[in-house]
Amino acid sequence: MIPAELDARVCALGREMPGAPAVFDADGTLWREDVGEAFLRHLVSLGWVRLDDGSDPYQAYERAVDRDKAAGYAYAAQLQAGLDAARVAAEAEKFARSWVPPRLVADTQGLRALCEQAGLAPFVVSASALPIVLAAGPLAGFPRDRCRGSEGRFTEQVVQPITYAAGKVAAVPGRIALACGDSFSGDLPMLEAARIAVAVAPATGSPLSTEARKRGWFVLSQDG
Repeated sequence: MIPAELDARVCALGREMPGAPAVFDADGTLWREDVGEAFLRHLVSLGWVRLDDGSDPYQAYERAVDRDKAAGYAYAAQLQAGLDAARVAAEAEKFARSWVPPRLVADTQGLRALCEQAGLAPFVVSASALPIVLAAGPLAGFPRDRCRGSEGRFTEQVVQPITYAAGKVAAVPGRIALACGDSFSGDLPMLEAARIAVAVAPATGSPLSTEARKRGWFVLSQDG
């Protein structure tokens, strides 16, 4: 449920900054769980993503994230190097259609709609690989041209910025009117850069929701 104060502030900001970006994280914010990791596991299960030494690519991804989150999320895109772009896009669309709808978070769906009605431009910026973000974002109400994700262009070369932490701020044009996310490490920089900051958290709380309450930011439920 969107608090009345947040509703009023978004409407006022839309009048003050028409067309400015309202930036939403994806995993844990727009939908529960991580669609990028789920899709990577799916590609591994299909045998499309392999490592030359025969080891498990998903375990290699997890180790990479443990070492460095930004580089690890980029590695998920790099693992798709050499695949046919159209084939991956079609599989991502098929996967997202079944995976995303039952996991959508009601509060952030309401906030996205409110931002749009107020005249702001909602963007989704995720550390997940771009093909699955392009497939999943529209199912949460975001146009494809406002979907951002980690990009390897099906080569091992990573396209900057990596859409994690400060890279999320760099991935959208202009001053951020509103930012909404669930991760302390991944979303704090974009929340700090926004005129209105909104954290998303489960009922049990999170490091980000604790910080949000200290700073007087809004907190929405991840459970709805």
